[in-house]
Amino acid sequence: MKRNSPKPPRLAEWLLRLFCKREDGFSMFGDFDEEFSELSKTKGIWYARRWYWRHLSRSLPIIVKDSILWTVTMIMNYLKIASRNILKHKGFSIINVFGLAAGLACSTVIILYVFNELTYDRFHQDAHRIYRVAVHMKSIGGEFRYSSSPGPLAPVLKESYPQIEESVRVIPPYENASHVLVTCAEKRFFESRIYFADPGISRVFRIPFVYGNPDTSLNRPNTIILTEDMARKYFAEQNPIGKLLRIEFDYDVRPVKIEDFEVTGVIKNSPPNTHLKYDMFVSMATLANHRPRLNEDWTHHSYKYTYIKLKPDINVKNFESQIQRQAKLYTDAYEKRTGRKMELYRFFLQPVPGIHMYSHNLGELEPSGNWYYIYIYSIVALLILLIGCMNFMNLSAVLSSTRTKEVGLRKVVGAKRGDLVWQFLGESFLITVIAFLFALLFITLLLPLFNQMAGTELSLTGLKQPAVSVSLLGLLLLVTIGAACYPAFFITTFKPIAILRGKLAPGVKGSLMQKIFVIGQFAISIFLVICTITVFRQLDFMKGRALGFNRHQKLILPIKSNLNHFRRNYEAIKSDFKTHVNITGATVSSKVAGEKDNSGYYLWPKNMENTKPIRLKVITIDFDFLSEYGIQMAAGRPFLRDMGNDPHSAFLINEAGVKHLGFKSAEDALDKQFKAHYHRKTKRIVGVTKNFHFLGMQEVVEPLIMDIENSLMKVLTLSINTTNIRDTITFVKTKWKDHFPGVPFEYSFLDEDFDRVYRYEEQMGRLLGIITLLGISVASLGLLGLAAFIARMRKKEISIRKVLGASTANILVMMSRQFVTLVLTSGLIAVPVAYFAMNKWLQDFAYRINLGWFTFLIAAASALIIAVMAVTFQGARSAAANPADILRCE
Repeated sequence: MKRNSPKPPRLAEWLLRLFCKREDGFSMFGDFDEEFSELSKTKGIWYARRWYWRHLSRSLPIIVKDSILWTVTMIMNYLKIASRNILKHKGFSIINVFGLAAGLACSTVIILYVFNELTYDRFHQDAHRIYRVAVHMKSIGGEFRYSSSPGPLAPVLKESYPQIEESVRVIPPYENASHVLVTCAEKRFFESRIYFADPGISRVFRIPFVYGNPDTSLNRPNTIILTEDMARKYFAEQNPIGKLLRIEFDYDVRPVKIEDFEVTGVIKNSPPNTHLKYDMFVSMATLANHRPRLNEDWTHHSYKYTYIKLKPDINVKNFESQIQRQAKLYTDAYEKRTGRKMELYRFFLQPVPGIHMYSHNLGELEPSGNWYYIYIYSIVALLILLIGCMNFMNLSAVLSSTRTKEVGLRKVVGAKRGDLVWQFLGESFLITVIAFLFALLFITLLLPLFNQMAGTELSLTGLKQPAVSVSLLGLLLLVTIGAACYPAFFITTFKPIAILRGKLAPGVKGSLMQKIFVIGQFAISIFLVICTITVFRQLDFMKGRALGFNRHQKLILPIKSNLNHFRRNYEAIKSDFKTHVNITGATVSSKVAGEKDNSGYYLWPKNMENTKPIRLKVITIDFDFLSEYGIQMAAGRPFLRDMGNDPHSAFLINEAGVKHLGFKSAEDALDKQFKAHYHRKTKRIVGVTKNFHFLGMQEVVEPLIMDIENSLMKVLTLSINTTNIRDTITFVKTKWKDHFPGVPFEYSFLDEDFDRVYRYEEQMGRLLGIITLLGISVASLGLLGLAAFIARMRKKEISIRKVLGASTANILVMMSRQFVTLVLTSGLIAVPVAYFAMNKWLQDFAYRINLGWFTFLIAAASALIIAVMAVTFQGARSAAANPADILRCE
């Protein structure tokens, strides 16, 4: 077609060129061009264009068929060439697949974790309209933000504001939320994810029901709905509707009774990524029967959670300001009850999807998410992926430099640059896909360990989430393009004549990139080694430091039911247990070492109740606690039986409590009197203990007060000999049945429980150890492959050197020199970065190690030794070859 000839419609021309895939674009339908030109001259351009479209539509099935066949043929051709190249270089392919699989496995686990954290509670229908009403208050006791709110708030808001579509309260059991005894026939278990809830719970959160009516299942007292797992746990495969469960709730109203509850509904299991994880919901009418002032008392809001669902298109800020008039109901009640003025009390709304990551109020239902962990895990996963990608790109670059003649010949016979680019990208994508399949095996090994450390329930089913799938696809494409960028976008630009004349020597162009990748890989590996060593050193330091109490040979029996009997008779119970020869002592307390508990006393100096109170953590103990745990006194005396009145008149504090109460020394604190808010008794300090680390070495010792208060006792500790431990446990179990019939027997050893204080550091160390091992392995294999390639390219040089008298040692030094320099350079880069990162991590510990030079030296030396071993192994093979066999062709 001449340059000035009329053009067919642009869209039609584009379609033909797209489907025909020929150099000329119109060779398949060349007659169209000539006839179009003739018709446009004789009958006009618009007639010619209609004719053109008509013929194009008739030919479209042929065009589509041919284009599909062409596409399939080209893909098969690319796959065939790619598979041949993979099989031709088996060793390099295995290294690439292993490195990428390790990196992709770590990255996939972190992607699952990040999406799990960031999608908490987003599965709820209309999640953007569901809010929790929280409290910001400031009083004489301090300034606080609470997740809970007063009991009457939810029904009052629903009645007073038409903007609210539904409101609901969720309240855990008052005194035994972590251990509710549930029985059915012979089955007896303690449950912790059980809540009282208003009937609107299913309308706010749209909880799917399997059996029962969502609108009426929680209308009556003593009714309960279960998740599918709970229904199966207590009733096997039977339909539980109408059946009874016996449950013991402690309503903080004596005596504690066990009651019958009718099962009125079965719901789907609680998703793992929700801040409100549930197994059972009990009707709110049940709680109201036992606590009649629930719907009237505005002064207590501990652990009462209010959720509202707003109608569409409500301005949240305006609505939040409107509900502040309900806050006055609380302040009025508070001032009437205490005679003190509340400085600040206001409600604020928290979007439910943001609670997990952004809410850090007091009284959260579960620990909040932590951006710090997301950053740490993401960085570690990115580092191991970078090692694998650098390894892949490095080996791909050096291998592709041996294919310059192939590229030149293909260009000579008519291949276009685009075809070559797609071929290299296809080979890279094939290796990446194979690596991802192997990565799935690594993921199955990593996930259980990661779930233990992070407290998550991640599984491979998470890969089905659209966002996760899209992220992984993007990751695969990114890795594919990155690994193929050198051969695809650099070698394909060479002129065939330059390639075939041998002007482009293999490996020369990529030498700088090879050095950068080797330095990057080993810098990351050294960084990970330093981090791993530091974590384990800190862990050993914390475990080896004196705690100030004896945690060995302690058998712990938590009392989760029949507490009234235990608190009235614990001295007799202790004596009964001590009748066994292997039980050397017994004591009771409100908690034991390693158990996090925010309970505390607000204290006023005697006759100064109008002043600001001082808060100290509290542990209630008996007369034997200090001696059984080996806690030393700093001043004064411990609690003594022969004093007669210590339970009613004496406190103990620790050394940290002395400073917190404002005394200069332990002796100054003795005989000072304070009134506690809990029991309203005034007692004097009779002794000061030395500080003991009940929560491990991560945190400073908190100010602590010790009291003899029977109403808080709930743990029995037995000091035992470890000889014939099985017989001892059998005896303890028998005595347990005598004193606590029908209560499940649970026990643990204090040293094992206490080690869980360091669970996160231990799991982090293990995970870092695995990732570091993978990183070093990948980097070493990559270096081994690179050394093999260089040895292959320099085999004639090595043979000539041997002929001229060079020894094997000379050849090894020659080959190792370059790599030793690169590894030392990587160490210079990694050490300051690792020092900064680990120094920042250690700041979170109250007691920590010093970062000595020895850690950095070990990390750099280990990387250097591994690199030298890899190069030496390959160099020794090359040096052992017979020069005559290599030089014969010359």
